[in-house]
Amino acid sequence: ANDDIVVSKELVSSRRKSGSTTTTATTQVALDTFAHASFTTARYIVSVTQGSDYHSTEIVISHDGSTADILEYGILKSGSDLATFAADISGANARLLITPASTSSTVFKFDRQLVES
Repeated sequence: ANDDIVVSKELVSSRRKSGSTTTTATTQVALDTFAHASFTTARYIVSVTQGSDYHSTEIVISHDGSTADILEYGILKSGSDLATFAADISGANARLLITPASTSSTVFKFDRQLVES
Protein backbone atom coordinates (compact mmCIF):
# COMPACT_ATOMS: atom_id res chain seq x y z
CA ALA A 1 0.00 0.00 0.00
CA ASN A 2 1.22 3.46 -0.89
CA ASP A 3 0.74 6.47 1.32
CA ASP A 4 -0.21 9.73 -0.36
CA ILE A 5 0.88 13.05 1.06
CA VAL A 6 -1.14 16.03 -0.08
CA VAL A 7 0.12 19.57 0.42
CA SER A 8 -2.10 22.56 -0.19
CA LYS A 9 -1.01 26.18 -0.52
CA GLU A 10 -3.29 29.16 -0.73
CA LEU A 11 -2.18 32.67 -1.52
CA VAL A 12 -4.28 35.25 0.27
CA SER A 13 -4.72 38.31 -1.92
CA SER A 14 -4.59 40.70 1.06
CA ARG A 15 -0.99 39.56 1.62
CA ARG A 16 0.01 40.30 -1.99
CA LYS A 17 0.69 43.68 -3.55
CA SER A 18 2.18 45.15 -6.70
CA GLY A 19 3.35 48.70 -7.12
CA SER A 20 5.68 51.08 -8.90
CA THR A 21 7.38 54.44 -8.62
CA THR A 22 9.64 56.58 -10.79
CA THR A 23 12.57 58.52 -9.36
CA THR A 24 14.74 61.36 -10.72
CA ALA A 25 17.05 61.87 -7.72
CA THR A 26 19.60 59.85 -5.74
CA THR A 27 17.77 60.32 -2.45
CA GLN A 28 16.67 57.30 -0.44
CA VAL A 29 12.88 56.74 -0.51
CA ALA A 30 10.50 54.02 0.66
CA LEU A 31 9.38 51.81 -2.21
CA ASP A 32 6.91 49.96 0.03
CA THR A 33 5.77 49.67 3.64
CA PHE A 34 3.85 47.10 5.67
CA ALA A 35 2.52 46.92 9.25
CA HIS A 36 5.23 45.25 11.30
CA ALA A 37 2.80 44.23 14.06
CA SER A 38 0.86 42.08 11.59
CA PHE A 39 3.64 40.68 9.39
CA THR A 40 7.17 39.50 10.21
CA THR A 41 8.48 38.78 6.73
CA ALA A 42 8.05 40.15 3.22
CA ARG A 43 9.39 38.79 -0.05
CA TYR A 44 9.79 41.11 -3.03
CA ILE A 45 10.60 40.72 -6.69
CA VAL A 46 11.88 44.11 -7.86
CA SER A 47 12.46 45.27 -11.43
CA VAL A 48 14.41 48.47 -12.03
CA THR A 49 14.77 50.05 -15.46
CA GLN A 50 16.59 53.13 -16.68
CA GLY A 51 16.38 53.54 -20.44
CA SER A 52 17.50 50.19 -21.88
CA ASP A 53 19.38 49.19 -18.69
CA TYR A 54 17.77 46.80 -16.22
CA HIS A 55 18.38 45.52 -12.69
CA SER A 56 16.15 42.78 -11.27
CA THR A 57 16.43 41.24 -7.83
CA GLU A 58 14.61 39.28 -5.13
CA ILE A 59 14.58 40.66 -1.61
CA VAL A 60 13.45 39.23 1.73
CA ILE A 61 12.88 41.49 4.72
CA SER A 62 12.42 40.06 8.21
CA HIS A 63 12.23 41.97 11.50
CA ASP A 64 11.89 41.64 15.26
CA GLY A 65 9.72 44.76 15.69
CA SER A 66 12.64 47.15 16.17
CA THR A 67 15.29 46.11 13.63
CA ALA A 68 14.74 45.01 10.04
CA ASP A 69 17.12 42.65 8.22
CA ILE A 70 17.38 42.40 4.45
CA LEU A 71 18.61 39.66 2.13
CA GLU A 72 19.05 40.40 -1.57
CA TYR A 73 19.61 37.53 -4.01
CA GLY A 74 18.86 36.44 -7.57
CA ILE A 75 20.36 39.63 -9.00
CA LEU A 76 20.27 40.12 -12.77
CA LYS A 77 21.49 43.33 -14.38
CA SER A 78 22.65 44.67 -17.70
CA GLY A 79 25.56 46.67 -16.26
CA SER A 80 26.16 48.45 -13.00
CA ASP A 81 23.68 48.61 -10.12
CA LEU A 82 20.79 50.97 -10.85
CA ALA A 83 19.96 51.20 -7.13
CA THR A 84 20.80 49.93 -3.67
CA PHE A 85 18.26 48.50 -1.25
CA ALA A 86 17.83 48.68 2.53
CA ALA A 87 15.13 48.05 5.14
CA ASP A 88 14.15 49.68 8.40
CA ILE A 89 11.37 50.10 10.95
CA SER A 90 9.65 53.50 10.98
CA GLY A 91 6.78 53.93 13.42
CA ALA A 92 4.26 51.12 12.89
CA ASN A 93 5.77 50.08 9.53
CA ALA A 94 8.63 48.07 8.12
CA ARG A 95 9.95 49.71 4.95
CA LEU A 96 11.77 48.63 1.81
CA LEU A 97 14.07 51.53 0.97
CA ILE A 98 15.62 52.31 -2.41
CA THR A 99 18.48 54.61 -3.30
CA PRO A 100 18.72 55.21 -7.06
CA ALA A 101 22.25 55.37 -8.46
CA SER A 102 21.44 58.17 -10.91
CA THR A 103 19.31 61.29 -11.34
CA SER A 104 18.13 59.89 -14.69
CA SER A 105 14.51 58.72 -14.70
CA THR A 106 14.50 55.29 -13.03
CA VAL A 107 11.39 53.07 -12.85
CA PHE A 108 10.92 50.66 -9.94
CA LYS A 109 8.24 47.95 -10.08
CA PHE A 110 7.63 45.28 -7.45
CA ASP A 111 5.50 42.32 -6.43
CA ARG A 112 5.28 41.60 -2.69
CA GLN A 113 4.10 38.69 -0.58
CA LEU A 114 3.73 38.96 3.23
CA VAL A 115 3.94 36.35 5.99
CA GLU A 116 1.83 36.94 9.11
CA SER A 117 3.36 37.34 12.58
